[in-house]
This record gives sequence, C-alpha cells and structure tokens, in this order.
Amino acid sequence: MKNFMCYFVIAVFVLCQFSCSSEEDPKEIDNLVTGDMTEIDATEPLNITEDTQIHPIAEGTVFQTMSAADTEKLSDKTPLQIITVLEGTNRVAIEARFRGVRDFGFGFPLYECELMNEAVEEMGGIAAGMSGSPVGPPGRIMGALAYGDSWSKSPTRFWVTDIEAMEDARNHETLGDLREAQLAEAPSAQISSVYTPVKIPLMITGIQPHRLEKLQHQLKDLRFEFMQLFADARGIPAAPATGSTKLAAGDMIGIGVTSGDIVNATAFGTVTQVYDDGTFIAFGHSMDGKGKANLPVYKAVVNGIVPNYQSAYKSASISGNPIGTMTKDLSPGIVGELGTIPDMIPVELSYQLGNGKVIKKNHEVAYGQEHFIPLVAALTIDAIRQEINSSTMEATVELSFKETNTRYMETTWNTSTDPTLDLLINMDRMISAFTDLYENSVEKATLTEVSITVKDKPEMQLATIHEVVVPDDFTLGESATISITVFPHWSATAKQRKITKQVTLNIPSDWETGGADLTVEAEYPDGIPNPFDALFDFDFDFDLDVSEAETPPENLDQLINDLEANQVTEPGKITITLTSDDYDTIDTEIIIDDFIVIGEHSDFVFINE
Repeated sequence: MKNFMCYFVIAVFVLCQFSCSSEEDPKEIDNLVTGDMTEIDATEPLNITEDTQIHPIAEGTVFQTMSAADTEKLSDKTPLQIITVLEGTNRVAIEARFRGVRDFGFGFPLYECELMNEAVEEMGGIAAGMSGSPVGPPGRIMGALAYGDSWSKSPTRFWVTDIEAMEDARNHETLGDLREAQLAEAPSAQISSVYTPVKIPLMITGIQPHRLEKLQHQLKDLRFEFMQLFADARGIPAAPATGSTKLAAGDMIGIGVTSGDIVNATAFGTVTQVYDDGTFIAFGHSMDGKGKANLPVYKAVVNGIVPNYQSAYKSASISGNPIGTMTKDLSPGIVGELGTIPDMIPVELSYQLGNGKVIKKNHEVAYGQEHFIPLVAALTIDAIRQEINSSTMEATVELSFKETNTRYMETTWNTSTDPTLDLLINMDRMISAFTDLYENSVEKATLTEVSITVKDKPEMQLATIHEVVVPDDFTLGESATISITVFPHWSATAKQRKITKQVTLNIPSDWETGGADLTVEAEYPDGIPNPFDALFDFDFDFDLDVSEAETPPENLDQLINDLEANQVTEPGKITITLTSDDYDTIDTEIIIDDFIVIGEHSDFVFINE
C-alpha cells in the first residue's frame, strides 16, 4: 500500500519504470540497414520556398554532426532548420533561427532558438512528438529540439540539446551496466528549469474517458515525467510480415511499453542521428532518466499535428514490427540499437462475471516497465466490465520467474464501490515486492509470466461485527462461551439478515485472576480499510510480543515463502483474544464463510478463581 500514498499513486502502477533488462539473448533481425550515406553540401541552403516554408528532404539524405565549439560561434539570428515529420513518414525542413547559448545546469549547453515558420505556427507550433528533431544550419546537426514553453506565442522559442552531449550518451556506462547481477535501475536525473521538455506523447488505449483525468495526473506527474498522456489512440496496427529497419535523422519512432488486446501504450518522439554501427540517438531529453533500458523501438507514422492552446502534439501510430531496442535513457536523450528486439513479459488475464462466463485477454509488457502490469490489469478489467459499480472481486495472481521454479500465488478479496482500483493497488504491491530494487533485497527476480484470474460478483460479500455477547465472569480452569453476531450486506443475503456463531475460550487454571481485556477483531484483507487505523493515520498494533524477531529471507524462494505465509487467506476470519494485565494472551478464531468481515469489539472482563 505504501506505493499508493497520495491518492493511489500508480504506478503502479504504474506504470512505469523504464530501466530493467531481461538479460535474455536478444532476437536478431535480418537485413539491417542503418541508412544510405548520401551526403549533402552543408554550405548550400535547402530550397525552402516562400510559399510553402516547408521543404521535403530527399530519401537517403543524411546530416553531419556539428561541434559545440562551432555552434557557439554562430551569431544571433543565424538561419537554422528543424528536420522532422509533419505528415506520414516523410521528413521535411522547417525554418528557424539561432538566438544564443544557455546554461540551465544540465552539465551541457542548450541552444535557444526561434521558430520562423508561419505555416507550422498555424498548425500548432512546436508540438509534442518533435522531441529529438535535428536542428542546425542546412546540412548539419547542432542538437535536438528538446524544450519549449507551454502557452507560447508566435514566434515560438525552443531549446536544443547539444549533439555532442547526446553522442557521449552512446558510450555512457550506466549504473545498470555496472550492476551486472542486479536489476538495471539508475537514479533518475532530476532536471530543474523554468522551461519544460517538449513532451513525448504516450499514446495509450484502454483508458475510458471517466478514468482519463485521474490516470493522466498520476502517470504524468508521478511516473512519466516527460510524457503527455492521450486516450485517443486507435491501437497498434497489424504488423506486416517484413519491413525495413532503416532509420534516418528526423524520422518518427515509437517506444513500446505494452501491447495486447486492450491496452497498448507507445511513447513517440524523433530520431536525432543514426550511426554506421546501428546505434541511434533521439528525443533530446530522457523519458524518465532510469539509465539502462530494454524497450522495443518501432517506426512511426504521423497523422498530422493536433492544435492545442497549451501545447500541440503529433498524432502518431507505430507501423510494423519492432526494428530495434532502446538501450539507454539518460538526461541528454535516449540511445537505441537497430537490428535486435527485446523479450517481453506475457500477461494473461481471465475475467469471470457472476454468471460464469469467462473472458480472456492477453498482453505483453516491456522489461523495466513491470509497474505497468497492474495498470494493464486494471484497465483491462475496466474495459471488460464497461461500468464502475460496487461488487465483490476475487483476484488470484500467479507470478513466474527466471531465477527459480517456485511460483508466487496470492488471492485477494475486495468489496468496494470501485474494486478495479483495489485490484490496481494489490497488484502493484505484489509486483513491486519482487521487481522494485529497494523492496527486494534478497535476489533478482525476472518475471517470465504473469497470470491473473478475476472473479467478479454483483453482491457485496461484506459483513460487519454487529454484536458480541460475553459471560459476566470467567473462571480459572473452565471454558467460557462467547457469541458473535455479524451483519451481512443486504445484497448478499436473502432472509438471513444476521449470522451468529459461538466460540469457546478455555481459561487455564494457572492464569492470572482479576481484570482482563477481551478483543474481537476481524483480520482485514488488503484493500479493505480498517476504520480504527484511520483514526491514527498509521497501523496501530497492540501486539506487544516482540521477543521473536522475524528472520529476513536470504533468497528468492524464501521471499516467496515469507510473502505467502503473510497472506490473508481467509477474509472471513475473526480473532478472539483475552489479554491479562501482564500481557499474557489466550486466543482463538472463527471463520464466517464466503464473507469479508470488518469491525472490532472490546470488553473488560473479570477472571475468578
């Protein structure tokens, strides 16, 4: 639950840590083509007419890297060009001009520039998805379009990440590379600036309109620092049997997060430069700065710029099979390799409504994005249910790992006004216990398969402790009968409005006489709020027996065993505990079958000789 403080931080879900690597051998792609090295004369301006102000770039045209020293010699208002895609897959040159060198504390310079193209300004100006677009004098690249202003006015100012800093990222050794036997997660590079990155649009399907505002806030602010969330994508087009793996500076690409029957999530941006060894750099800023990464890269098609008063964005979709892998995610930009594609985590979800009908959906989630799995599960349930309605949801999750044959299984029960969010919370807790580097301190856990089975009941299988009847006196060496009545929710019962059970406490003959505290308390399953805890805003535990310290697990198998041992396996369990003044205890329990029981009761009783 701690991952979801501040109004159900996702994250879980989600959604998202772009850093892990599966360590599996990558799949090879045949016929690698990195680009036709046809050069153009950097001293000859491209013929951009006054009528169009936008000039197409011939296929095969490449651009030469410009040093930082040469860039800093440019005079104010030197003409520049932005190379990007505005429609389809064709690259075009857009007029701009140089305005100066700026130091925002990144450790490398940014270049302030100005858009000088009325046609593009009318389309919306600098748009999300242009991140990474090469910028420089004709025929040269001094850096990548990376930062801009929201609510900007024409002529739009933007800031360019130095190309040399991006090229240094190709050889930068991440903490993930150094942490050979551990999950590849480097601390995020936090950027402080009055300017904001030109967003990387995260096109995602499966989010219904009534969920968008809540999830947008969580994903954008808490997980996807440099992304803008949209819910108008139509999904991933059918992949053709073959396709070119060629990329060039200015091409539009998509970085895959998850794909499947319901939820498809892809981050879009622009390639800055491609090299002979099959590597490329893009975006001009990080996605979330997690260092080592292992995400599939696709070629993308642009369906025009969508104007927006705050910030326009490119409408885009990926096309065909993956052509490479994003391998690094650093503050100057992302680095990728063409010709290999990463393995993904298969996620299978089975949903059964109360009528017995079973619906199955399948997805794949990228390694390093395990926190997106809970979001995939929740959004898939949302799409199948097609409504937000109170119910009782039983979810069984089974996780398989590369490092051990032992599987982790857990079943949770939730009864609430929105059980989909409860599923999200519980799944994030399970996934992060194994994949979060700081939570799992015993052994790397690489997910190889995730299976989720959800049973959804229309009734509220909830019962509250209503009445507890205890004897006036307890006697040493004798048994005492306690009567416990629970009050089920009206939707879960027919004529039986109360359920009463009796339990016996055996009082030892050598026990302490005098006053004692009797507590009757339900064992709260995950996701069911304990009203007593809410009074204190923390877990208040009266168990003062701290003589036996828990032994921490030493390996993954022990971690699995410990987590399974601490599960709430019987949501209807009620514990009855008698505590003396010396904190000696006698306890027993009863089960209210088929119900989640909440509530508690306490009494002061007297123990006679």
